[in-house]
Amino acid sequence: MGGVLVLVLTAGCTAQAQQSTPVAVEKPVEDQPVTTSPSVPPAQLGITVASVVDGRSVMLSDGSKAEVSSLAQPGPCWAEAAASFAKSMLLNQQVRYDRVTGALSLTDGTDYTLLALGNGAGRTAGTPTAAQKEAEAAAQKVPMGLWGTPCGGKDTTETPTTPPPPPPPAPAPKPKPTTTTPPKPKPVFYATCDDAKRAGAAPLYWGQPGYRVELDDNRNGVACESRYTTYR
Repeated sequence: MGGVLVLVLTAGCTAQAQQSTPVAVEKPVEDQPVTTSPSVPPAQLGITVASVVDGRSVMLSDGSKAEVSSLAQPGPCWAEAAASFAKSMLLNQQVRYDRVTGALSLTDGTDYTLLALGNGAGRTAGTPTAAQKEAEAAAQKVPMGLWGTPCGGKDTTETPTTPPPPPPPAPAPKPKPTTTTPPKPKPVFYATCDDAKRAGAAPLYWGQPGYRVELDDNRNGVACESRYTTYR
């Protein structure tokens, strides 16, 4: 009985040893990389405005045209003033243009749309944002730019439908009294914002007498504002 028992135990150990022998397993195939469509390149920096087409379109130094999609096409009544504003703020300046959204901004992040709307040099187009509505409303309240005389917020000035009545006959000429022609007033010029403050003229808005880009630190169309007013 003892020999049989030994043989049984030996056979059991051999079977267990065979079962515990490691079996080679093939390495699982790694997941293949997921391909995605190329992302839209970010807006380029380091480009400048080479020329101004109109109040909402400029030519860039890379030869492309940048059109601000959030501004309406300037009307005949205020097109010249809008282009003049664009030249004073953008010409030869470095800008950032997003070709996807049509947003144009200065390198410090200032949005040109808000600049134009806030100074009456542009009108909103499409679905304006809350900030764009606020800037446009501020120019309407003054009113300034296209909201002032002679446009009154319209693209063209109204033409009378009926001809005006003939003028009355000219009266007989009277001898002109001898008068001295008063001297023409000198142009308003403030060397510094302190001078403008002492004259009670600060802040100075673009288009007003005395406004100069040199006094406009952040080039937002309002000179001498940081030290004398609270800008919202």
